[in-house]
Amino acid sequence: MKIRTYIIAVLAAILSFSGCNFLEAPPSTDLNEDKVFSDRTLCERFITGIYAEGMPLGFSMNSDNIDRGLCATSTRAGACDEGEAGASWDKANASWNTDNHNNDSIDWDEDPRHDTRWATIRKCNTLLERIDEVPYDPGDPEFNSRAKGEGYFMRAISFWEGVYRYGGLPIVDHRITGSEDAKYPRNTFSECIDFIVKDCDEAAKLLPDRYTNPAFVGRATRIAALALKSRVLLYAASPLFNTATPYLSLGVENNKIIGYGNYDAERWKKAADAAKEAIDAAEAAGYALYDKGTPETNYEYVWTTPDNCEIILANKKYRNFSTNTKPITSNIPQWAGSSWSDGGLFAPLNFVKKYEKKDGTEQEWLMSGGDDLLKKYSELDPRFAQTIAYQGAVWNDEIGKLDFLEGGAHQVAYDKTRHLVRKWVPRTLKATYPHNSVNMDWIVFRMAELYLNYAEAVNEFQGPTAEAVAAVSKVRNRSGMPAFPSTLTKSQFREKLRNERAVELAYEDHRFWDIRRWMIAENEGVMQGKFYGLQISRIEGSSEVHYKPYVFENRLWSRRSYLHPIKQLEVDKGYLIQNPGWE
Repeated sequence: MKIRTYIIAVLAAILSFSGCNFLEAPPSTDLNEDKVFSDRTLCERFITGIYAEGMPLGFSMNSDNIDRGLCATSTRAGACDEGEAGASWDKANASWNTDNHNNDSIDWDEDPRHDTRWATIRKCNTLLERIDEVPYDPGDPEFNSRAKGEGYFMRAISFWEGVYRYGGLPIVDHRITGSEDAKYPRNTFSECIDFIVKDCDEAAKLLPDRYTNPAFVGRATRIAALALKSRVLLYAASPLFNTATPYLSLGVENNKIIGYGNYDAERWKKAADAAKEAIDAAEAAGYALYDKGTPETNYEYVWTTPDNCEIILANKKYRNFSTNTKPITSNIPQWAGSSWSDGGLFAPLNFVKKYEKKDGTEQEWLMSGGDDLLKKYSELDPRFAQTIAYQGAVWNDEIGKLDFLEGGAHQVAYDKTRHLVRKWVPRTLKATYPHNSVNMDWIVFRMAELYLNYAEAVNEFQGPTAEAVAAVSKVRNRSGMPAFPSTLTKSQFREKLRNERAVELAYEDHRFWDIRRWMIAENEGVMQGKFYGLQISRIEGSSEVHYKPYVFENRLWSRRSYLHPIKQLEVDKGYLIQNPGWE
């Protein structure tokens, strides 16, 4: 009981920072901190708390404010061309797709960890400064050095979660004391990237490649630190940041807050080198693309089977998915569209069209419609059936074959597309209420991303080399898809690689951000313009189904949304510059 009381006191005190600004030092916690860092068990729990509030999570958990995401849907898919949220009140529909933002709503519109992030960074700084005070334990002699590595990693990923959303932010690399003013201005984007990369490198020096103790699986490793570094440098090299001409100007003096202020191709080389370093280290440590099943099962196995060989790091905060997990249960066909499930998440035709045929050519979707819908589905990339629930597909033994036709067992009012997202819903999850519990982890890093990171960066720096083609081929081949043609130009490879990322990393909270870093949000049908669903109907005397594309929505977008606004209540305090377009 004493241990629990101490840890609750520490967390509560450190989280209490409702003073002058969100960087301000909390009330004195010296006594409570002394207790934590004089006891290994208390310190372990303190670190666990950092993971709980700092590790990225794509699932939207309505019961917890810092994990609410975009409310009813998961992975921010409904706010881009990946998805359409069934619930009209979902933030994707009520905010993003109508361009209905303001300077004080971003913590509700997308970033619920806006304030907590700074508390997490403060805890990381406290851990890094005081970890050496924890008494040596011969039963776990590596505890102190490993904990320091975890502190560097969690500070890096927590700060990064802010930087790619807002651009340059204040770098706080120490515990702020009560005597400090704490009104730090925004650092340049370049300074922030350098700071994060340095933390990744420090973490990599101290962390193991993987854990043999199952109780530690899900904590930071050297491979996770290298994977984070790869992602950070890939984003930093991308058009949104690696440019002399920002999406909107903050003025010559301040443009380096929202990007580098110049273009440098060497940044792509750094991204390629970082991805290669991560791949080599991961492969040497035994990580690999999962390919022990068939093209029809490999992809699904990766996200339904915790701790498989492909997963580098996963958030295990909500392992026991059951009745209270709306992103999971709302996409069961029997519940999608009901008031209980908040409508579910559906895939617009805009996204379905990204799935190639099994021979690697584009599928033809006639805007005038056709009588061969089921044939078209059967011809698609095997990842389609493992990601999207469609007319005639078998969900599982309990539900059976899906019927989205008018009057069909699974046709619901909220379904504008006739494609229900099935990814993240294990086939073993019961449709009947109460649902059975299943173990499911949110994937933070996996091997496929590293190969795609490498292929993209190499192409941007050198063009479609054999190495770039081979990297993306690994990902495609395990799902039975052919390699890219060897005749592609740099721009052609870029477009196909971007499509490949959309398909392979679908609904894993990549697309929403890839769109921004590539600066393609204003392209027709990506974040704005016409979004299509299918009208489907029976064909008398035939087992086939007639389809007709139709526009269910015209979405809106503003260039200011390439970066989130700094909350106006912070800007009004006079020490932070607002992002362009939000003044």
